[in-house]
Amino acid sequence: MRFIIIGGGTDAGGWYIGPDGKIHKIPGWNPEQLSNVAHALQGLREIAQIKTPGLAERALVPITDMLQKELAGHLKEGDVLVVGT
Repeated sequence: MRFIIIGGGTDAGGWYIGPDGKIHKIPGWNPEQLSNVAHALQGLREIAQIKTPGLAERALVPITDMLQKELAGHLKEGDVLVVGT
């Protein structure tokens, strides 16, 4: 299991120890991509607070679609994404 942390953040990569006991590199993020993801995550937090029936759900669809696409290139099955504030 790998922990991927997005917060104050950096575009630098990292490393993790795999189930094979070896050290593996996690590639860095494109700085613009990381910024877009951070803003989209902030948007999710804000939109989730909208109380108008159905509005939040409709607004969340394009943002979650974008996040799934962006994060898919950096996350693997079993990873844990930690989002800072």
